[in-house]
Amino acid sequence: MNKKTSSLEVIKEIQGKIHNLPDGPFWITDIVRDKKYTFPVTLYVGDGRHIHINPDISGLISSLSKTVLLQYFNQHRTDFTDKDWEDMTRRAFGEALVNPDEDTVPDKDPKEILSGMRSRLKGWIGEIREREYAFGFDFCNVESLDPLDIGPVTIEPRNTWLNKAYDRGYISEEAFLRVQMAWKGEILREREYSDDEMREQEILRTVGDSLFVCSVRVGKSGSESGRKKALTAAHIAMTVISLSWITPSYAMNDSGLAYDRPAYRQSYLVLFPENNFGWSISWSNFRNGIAGLSPKEWEELLIELKTRFSCAGEVITYLINGPDSVIRPEVMSMLYQALLWFHEGCREEEPAMAIVKFCAVLEALSCGRNKKGILSLANARLTITNRRLFGKRLGDIYKEGRSRTIHGTSKKLRQDLGADCRFMEDLCRKCLLSCLEYATDNPNLGNTDLFMEGSPNQN
Repeated sequence: MNKKTSSLEVIKEIQGKIHNLPDGPFWITDIVRDKKYTFPVTLYVGDGRHIHINPDISGLISSLSKTVLLQYFNQHRTDFTDKDWEDMTRRAFGEALVNPDEDTVPDKDPKEILSGMRSRLKGWIGEIREREYAFGFDFCNVESLDPLDIGPVTIEPRNTWLNKAYDRGYISEEAFLRVQMAWKGEILREREYSDDEMREQEILRTVGDSLFVCSVRVGKSGSESGRKKALTAAHIAMTVISLSWITPSYAMNDSGLAYDRPAYRQSYLVLFPENNFGWSISWSNFRNGIAGLSPKEWEELLIELKTRFSCAGEVITYLINGPDSVIRPEVMSMLYQALLWFHEGCREEEPAMAIVKFCAVLEALSCGRNKKGILSLANARLTITNRRLFGKRLGDIYKEGRSRTIHGTSKKLRQDLGADCRFMEDLCRKCLLSCLEYATDNPNLGNTDLFMEGSPNQN
């Protein structure tokens, strides 16, 4: 079946089902008047108009969306989520199905509909522009830091970001001054509604009490795809920063995007025998950023991050723009997956699940070669004084903490696995540090197997 026939057949089937509806195709405004359906399935056909369809037809349009993507726009598969693309295709089909000057659903040639769809989709894709996503970021308590750039990610004090937004014309001087006043704790007078006032409110809502802003520059992508890429890029940047701490999960627990987990109160009751009654109230996700370092120590740390982990920016570029945007995509894919799993492992509250995720970090760095590959990686990248004891402990954790947990045969889930979890977090951190340094020191390195060879680094 050739490309054209496949899409045309789906379109023809959709047309037949629309015209065979029990009441025929009709405008949604008729539903309000005649009260035929309580919860109709609709199709937008342009010019503010919708027609009634049914779930079967809606499902066929979803299938058409996938078919058109694979056959005519396959190069854009990673630029859109399934929802992004289906929304665009659904709109393109509806507008191609009914012309603006038509009062009924005509029996058009499927070729004409397909041509109209492709033309609209091509035009809409061409209109998509690069953009920048910004998130409030609880980073640290030192507001005087210089911006930190990790590829397309920038972490900077909120006032520095606000100055840039004003200089680039995104907000007026009035909004600029009012946001500054609000961040100083001053109470703002109400302002007449306008586009500028709305931007002011959204800045205050998004940044909130965070002292920093994390910005991510994203290329041409659908709205949902762009948001997801930006969030993941921010998480990868946070993960790279956390590696500077002996316990990265500590750094991640005290820092994070305001978008991810807003603070909330947790409380519970405890009822004891003899009518004794207890309770606990605490705040969860209440972050103020990483504390304990002086401004000078922070500046030194940021300099170290820029020089020591320059390839981290390459990893994030790979994530956002795809394999063609970097010179060693296989290495970047490996590091990206390892950093992503490490972020999830450090965020995980259940030790057993965290161990599974930490094992995935090591499997990614060893190119999926299971326990033997992980041992080869550790021996190549780290200085291990007692390889026999190390190998035994790693093997036990990998077997019980990873394999049996995944397959539902673990006998240790009721035990405290905190020590094993800390061991795996430390091992992952050291391997990630060594691999990132190795990739930075060897910018032309494209073979992932070489990470399991060579002289070890002391970490």
